[in-house]
Amino acid sequence: MRPDLGSAIRAQLIAALERRAAGLDGEARRLLDARLAELRGRDAGASNEAPDAHPDACPPGPLRELAEQLAREAPGDRAAYPELPVLADFRQLWSTLRADSQLRQTVAHTPTDAGPLNSAALASRAIALMRELSPGYLRAFLAYVDDLAWLEQLASAAPASGVGVAKKRGPRKPRS
Repeated sequence: MRPDLGSAIRAQLIAALERRAAGLDGEARRLLDARLAELRGRDAGASNEAPDAHPDACPPGPLRELAEQLAREAPGDRAAYPELPVLADFRQLWSTLRADSQLRQTVAHTPTDAGPLNSAALASRAIALMRELSPGYLRAFLAYVDDLAWLEQLASAAPASGVGVAKKRGPRKPRS
C-alpha cells in the first residue's frame, strides 16, 4: 500500500468523525473527541516514522504480501495495454451466456412439489423475475454470487491453521 494512501484514509476518517462529533454532546462527544485526538496524534507521529513502523501495525499477512508482489510486478505504464473494444463485447456475451446457464441450472434443481415458502422455489422464482425485469441486474447479481461461491471454496480449501476461521457459536440464550 502506498504511504500516502494510509494518510488519505486516516484524513477521511478524521473528517467523518468530526462531522459526527459536531452533532453530539455529553459522553459520546467526549469519546469521539478522544478518538480524534488519538488519530491526529498518530497522523503527526506517522510523519516522523516509517509508514509501517507504527507500534500498532499488524505483521503483513499473505493477502498483503500478494498485493505488494502484484504491485511490484505490475507494469508501470498501463497505456501499453489499451482496452480493446472487442473485449467489452466478449465480456457482455460471456456474462449473458453465464446468466442463462445458471438460470437453466436453477430451474432444473427446483423441486416440483415444493410449497410456496420453499427457499429453493423462492430463489428460482426471484431469479426468473430478475431475468424478465432486469437482465443487467441479474448478470451483476450472478457475478456477485459467483464471487461469493469462489471465496467460500477458497476458505474451505484453506489449511486448518485456524487463521481467519470463525468459531461456530452455540445457540443463543433467551433474554430474561
